[in-house]
Amino acid sequence: MQTEREKMFGDLPEGTFLYCIHCEKAYPKDKYRVMSDIDFGLMQMCPYDDCDGDAVMDAWEWDRIRSEHPEYPEIPEEGKEYPMYSK
Repeated sequence: MQTEREKMFGDLPEGTFLYCIHCEKAYPKDKYRVMSDIDFGLMQMCPYDDCDGDAVMDAWEWDRIRSEHPEYPEIPEEGKEYPMYSK
C-alpha cells in the first residue's frame, strides 16, 4: 500500500529509510503512526511517540541525509538520533 508521502512524491524502493527532521531519527518508509486531526482528518505521523513530525513533509530520504553525513551508516539504527547539524 502506498503511503501518503509516496502518493505525493512517488514510490520508494523496498528497504528505504526515511529521516524525521523533527526528532532526527530514521525509520523504514512504511512505518508511521496514524493520528486523527479535527482539521485534516487522519494523518500519517513519525512513528516515534515523542515526536510531532509528520511522515509526509517532515520525512526526508535517508540517502539525502547521508549525502551530507557520509559517516552515518547505510542502514540506520532505529530509535537513534542522527543530528543534521552539530550540537
